[in-house]
Amino acid sequence: MTDWTAGFELPDEQWVFLDARAVDGPEEAARRIAERGGELDHAYAASVLPELRVLCEQAGQLGAGPVAALVPMVPRVTRPLVPATARVVPQLPPEAGRTTAAIAEVVGAQQPYHYLPPEVTEVALPLGPGCRTYEVVFDGEGTDGRPALRESISWFVLPDNYPEGVLEFTVTWPGEAAGPEMLEIAAGMASTLALRPAGALA
Repeated sequence: MTDWTAGFELPDEQWVFLDARAVDGPEEAARRIAERGGELDHAYAASVLPELRVLCEQAGQLGAGPVAALVPMVPRVTRPLVPATARVVPQLPPEAGRTTAAIAEVVGAQQPYHYLPPEVTEVALPLGPGCRTYEVVFDGEGTDGRPALRESISWFVLPDNYPEGVLEFTVTWPGEAAGPEMLEIAAGMASTLALRPAGALA
């Protein structure tokens, strides 16, 4: 997707963008957190930095961009200190074709890591048609020894100006870290998903 750059809008000032391609991407995001103005923000930014580094590393491996992290204004006292993330990842279309039906068949298949079967619906976003997938997956072991769960909601969109691929937009959060309102927040961000020519001003 060299000719186009993806983007989305953040819902509020608690979210910060991470530049996974920059060497100092996590540090720059931590600086913005430290400058919020609260008396605890400098210490909070230092505590969050290791998680931001991991997020950038994971995003780099996926070829994701842009990436955003939710760092609440009121510091969390338990990890993860970053309770939600959002990212865009360009994907190749399914072997069966670049259609919503082909995408639904792929993303709707239940995998061993699923706690529940994925919920898949065909949708229409301003950017184009696609599929929305809601998943609850196993994510290691919790502090109490029981399996931890992670929730995510993804949109696989077929933009007209990206005919060679599929644009994936995913918001992820630990099952215990956020309530149902995260679904509404994610949907709001997905509705702002856009592509602009590479190098163009936002």
